[in-house]
Amino acid sequence: MYVRLGEICDFQSGGTPSKNNQKFFDGDIPWITTVALKGLGIDGSDAVNWITEEAIKQSAAKIVPANSIMIGTRVGVGKVAINLVDMSTSQDIVSLIGIDETRWCKEYLCKCLIGKSQYLNSQARGATIKGIKIDTLANLKIPEISIEKQYEVSRIIDKTRIIIEQRKQELMNLNELMKARFV
Repeated sequence: MYVRLGEICDFQSGGTPSKNNQKFFDGDIPWITTVALKGLGIDGSDAVNWITEEAIKQSAAKIVPANSIMIGTRVGVGKVAINLVDMSTSQDIVSLIGIDETRWCKEYLCKCLIGKSQYLNSQARGATIKGIKIDTLANLKIPEISIEKQYEVSRIIDKTRIIIEQRKQELMNLNELMKARFV
């Protein structure tokens, strides 16, 4: 059984304060772009810039509550992360907020979104900057399984990713050994 993503969360678009207004910058609110979306938790150390409360009040920038899922919808379509602190994002990111954590594991949802990144990229439209619309995200079908199974699936994917990375490292080491033997 599946549920549409739009049925389990609300969407919040990001915004970029005007670079011409110095009062918007050098504040204490981390502001990120899709560069920070690496499938892991992100915090202030991932900030591209720091903005002020004035930037939030007078521009399209908004505060994204901590523990929201962020997904790239323009530059970096399909990249995801969970923010560990309140922050703000560029217009290239849509945040998934209001997720019922008694029914949904956010790590599981991130992995579902990562699994659909190729599809999301195929849906990107635009002349100069290609992107997807919120409707495309809202209509994504997510497998609806028990929260216990969601945590289990997430753990299995994490373990598998670690094994794959270890094997890649082993192959690189073997390749270096082969090169050294020929020299």
